[in-house]
Amino acid sequence: MEAYKDMFPFKLGTTSYILPVKEDNLLTNIRFLRDRFDLIQLLFMGREYLHEIMSPSIIKDLKAIRDESRVSFTVHLPADLDLLNSSEDKINASINVIEHIMAETGPLNIEGYVLHVDRFVEGSARADLDQREYHNFRTTLDSISMRMGGEAKNIYIENTTYDLVYFKDILLASPFPICMDAGHLFFFGQDYDTFINAFSSRIRQIHLHGYRDGKDHKAITELEGSALHKIIEFQVKYSCPMILEVFNLDDLVQSAEYLKSFY
Repeated sequence: MEAYKDMFPFKLGTTSYILPVKEDNLLTNIRFLRDRFDLIQLLFMGREYLHEIMSPSIIKDLKAIRDESRVSFTVHLPADLDLLNSSEDKINASINVIEHIMAETGPLNIEGYVLHVDRFVEGSARADLDQREYHNFRTTLDSISMRMGGEAKNIYIENTTYDLVYFKDILLASPFPICMDAGHLFFFGQDYDTFINAFSSRIRQIHLHGYRDGKDHKAITELEGSALHKIIEFQVKYSCPMILEVFNLDDLVQSAEYLKSFY
């Protein structure tokens, strides 16, 4: 596979699960990607599996790789956190997980911890979210901000099924940057231009992927050309780190080569 490191006027990265290996999965992937991309997203997708990817020995190895190769890391926090639960105990337990991950990965100088506030709740893509959901969203961000203090600025709120524009006032009054998942915007039919108008100056990272047959996280060759042109236009102005958020080598190569054709 070609190396795309230092090729673009922004940091280009991908996920930590590209090669389908069973043993030493995380480190095998990192070693494969370290000299090919500027940035790698460490996927901490489930609370029950953190011990497999965040032991002291793994963190030590990741730090050595970073120091040797100049690769940077970002972290995708677990997607199964109960942050919009009405139970304060469950919210606090989820924030405990975030605190734990941030503390343990501190030696890696992480470039942003990406957070799903919702859990892809069914039906939450609708525009007319009710006041209860709006209140829960505000309460959750306030709770995280109070616990994290200055570290809150390193937690990037990602758009998933929720249209974050609905929560614009809450987000702009908070310390949290935005991770714009352009793939989600296009996949869920949310308005890209409205999102950019609301959050352009707060976006610190972009996730890009295509979709096909009702499934996302496919190669970006599956996107319409006009969609990718919108991303290129944004990048010309802001040069945000970009993650090609795919999960196999074929989709990654197709995506990187297609992106290269625009530069």
